Amino acid sequence: MVISPLRRKTLRDLRRLWAQVIAIALVLAAGVATLILGTGAYASLDETRARYYETYRFADVFADMTRAPGALIADIRAIDGVLAAEARIVKLGLLDMPGMVEPGTMLFVSLPDGGDGGLNRLHLRQGRLPDPQSLREVVVSEGFAAAHRLRPGTAFAVVMNGQRRDLLVTGIALSPEFIYALGPGEMMPDPRRFGIAWLPGASLAAAYDLEGAFSNVVLKLVPGASADRVIETLDRLTAPYGGVGATPRADQTSHAFLDAELKQLSAMVRVLPPIFLLVAAMLVNMTLSRLITLEREQIGLLKAVGYSARAVAQHYVEFVLAIAALGIAIGFVAGAWLGAGMAQLYAKFFSFPFLVFMRDPQTYAIATIITTAAAVGGALLAVRRVLALPPAVAMSPPAPTDYRSRLAGVWRRLSLPQTAVMTARHLLRWPLRTLSGILGVAMSVAILVASLWSFGSIDHMIDVTFFRGERQDAMVVFAGPEPARALYSARQLPGVLAAEPFRAVSARLSHRNLSRKLSIMGKPATPRLSRVLSPDLAPMAMPEAGLILSEALADALAVRPGDRVTVDFLEGNRRSLSLPVSGVSLGYVGLGAAMEISALNRAMGEGALISGVNLMLDDGAEADFYAAATTTPKTGFVAVMSLTLQRFKETLAENITIMITVYVGLASIIAVGVVYNFARIALSEQGRELASLRVLGFTRAEVSGILFSELAAVVLLAQPLGWLIGYGIALGMVTAFSSDLYRVPFVIGREVYATASLAVIAAALASALAIRGRINGLDLIEVLKTRE
Repeated sequence: MVISPLRRKTLRDLRRLWAQVIAIALVLAAGVATLILGTGAYASLDETRARYYETYRFADVFADMTRAPGALIADIRAIDGVLAAEARIVKLGLLDMPGMVEPGTMLFVSLPDGGDGGLNRLHLRQGRLPDPQSLREVVVSEGFAAAHRLRPGTAFAVVMNGQRRDLLVTGIALSPEFIYALGPGEMMPDPRRFGIAWLPGASLAAAYDLEGAFSNVVLKLVPGASADRVIETLDRLTAPYGGVGATPRADQTSHAFLDAELKQLSAMVRVLPPIFLLVAAMLVNMTLSRLITLEREQIGLLKAVGYSARAVAQHYVEFVLAIAALGIAIGFVAGAWLGAGMAQLYAKFFSFPFLVFMRDPQTYAIATIITTAAAVGGALLAVRRVLALPPAVAMSPPAPTDYRSRLAGVWRRLSLPQTAVMTARHLLRWPLRTLSGILGVAMSVAILVASLWSFGSIDHMIDVTFFRGERQDAMVVFAGPEPARALYSARQLPGVLAAEPFRAVSARLSHRNLSRKLSIMGKPATPRLSRVLSPDLAPMAMPEAGLILSEALADALAVRPGDRVTVDFLEGNRRSLSLPVSGVSLGYVGLGAAMEISALNRAMGEGALISGVNLMLDDGAEADFYAAATTTPKTGFVAVMSLTLQRFKETLAENITIMITVYVGLASIIAVGVVYNFARIALSEQGRELASLRVLGFTRAEVSGILFSELAAVVLLAQPLGWLIGYGIALGMVTAFSSDLYRVPFVIGREVYATASLAVIAAALASALAIRGRINGLDLIEVLKTRE
């Protein structure tokens, strides 16, 4: 095989500049990897979810009610657009696990009479389904079984409808309905304190006095059917039986949380890869510009002996394509590996029974095209100027660099050392290259700022939610509304220092053509335990009439204080009335609406009823309180705020550690790539000058200091720009991540900028140390005899 002279020169250049080639290739690889990582993980999770939903017939509509007769299911199935409907019994119970002091909750779901048929089918991991005639056999969720080391044949105790019962585990399963198994009153899944149990309908009906009735229905719709029209009809049918309004799949808790995570993953794909590809294009341009400048005479000679400008341009493009090919290959491997790992983490966190990891050729093709275009684009900018020169001009040496500047007087007035003047003149002589270096380093700072901001935001969110707003130690929610005297019974529980009632009522709030279904919280006039905070974090008193809406809900309904909203209560007498918006509150979790508890009961046309109590506990009597609260017949479930906060922190700590590790690695790649290439170019340009200084008696440290001062100037000038860009990216991420489920506060402290800058400076120092070895190894005689 005969290799053409230009291609041989390409191979020689790649070998000679191998360190710079690898640095550029790694930046390109990071862009490719993040694109494949994000796109691959997103596509994998989306496809896994779609197949899981389809295979196990995940329902499209969900509705709860108090007690509906079994005959009603026929009318529901007759609704236009309904493909299948399944009546179920869904009830909450309390756990009575040995060695578990804190309260836990179990959600009981009835199985269809035909076993594992119907909708929301189970994926059995172990064991078998319960015997339809058994009153104690159950299948439990996999996370709960793992947390308590349960297996088929193991028994455990629960409290169902106020009565203690022993249940026998026959199987362990997963369900598409509980991919994200969030317990009542919780912010993060806690499989130790919340589990799902599936058991025969007859067993559950006997425990909750629902023979011949049901309390929940799930629907599968005909493709293309209008969910809104079906829900409207379903609500009308279930309203007489305590229906609280049906929920479409989009608002079902598990599906909504998974959707929010996929939204965040999609946002990452839109932000990170363009940054890496932009930096890579700048690096290609910087490196190739210097290479072409050094080979100016060779280019002129090639054109003089007959090579066309196109052939010479093709030679340099091939050089860049080789770098791009290396970066793409590394990015493919890294992206596929990291994407599979991330998808596995998501699959584990969200309880998928299987994982369909997508290696879509289209994704790889797009990554290849975009990366190649970025690299070649940077190359063409460098090539076009030199190729325009006639051969005779190109073969003549370029004019010596003119460092004369109008700023000479400034340097003298500032009394700068000569080495500082040399540094400043060299940076200002090539402003575009200097700005490219500054922008490249700034991008690495920006990536870190755009990830590290979450620490301060989460700390602020925890402080506002758990220490300023929800200050109670525990929340006891009754199985149903109770008379106000239940508050006094709660105060008699052991360890209770203070108690505060609340009323939660399901309602639909509407304004013009916008509406949201949620629970309106009735609170005392001046709540002390569960407080509503204004945007400036001041506690808000409940108005005598009207609603206080959270900022998220006010934005969703496009209302402001003074506007009126239509409230359709979905419980009790199901009244519909117009109420004024009295204020807007701060809230980061869910959509919130609050009003004074007596005003809420009056609006519903009911007496003094409460749904539960918020409690402050004596630290030394918590165990006694838990034991008493879980055995009280009226108790539906107990939420412990300290345990909720602990689980919240643990889950976020694990996720953020992984995220920060990835981002620090990516930012380091950019910083090292930019600084190393900048230093190598500066060294090649100033090799003669640096060697001359060595001959004149400068020490190695002094000579290195001249070059390092340029790098230091670039790195330090990049910091404010990186902070600004990172601030903008972080602000965009906050906007992209916000949803009806939660809002992330935007808080960036000085420590974020300091940490990001220190990490990038450390990466730059490592790159500078690699260059120092080359400075120390300069051949003084050889350098003085040649241009380079």
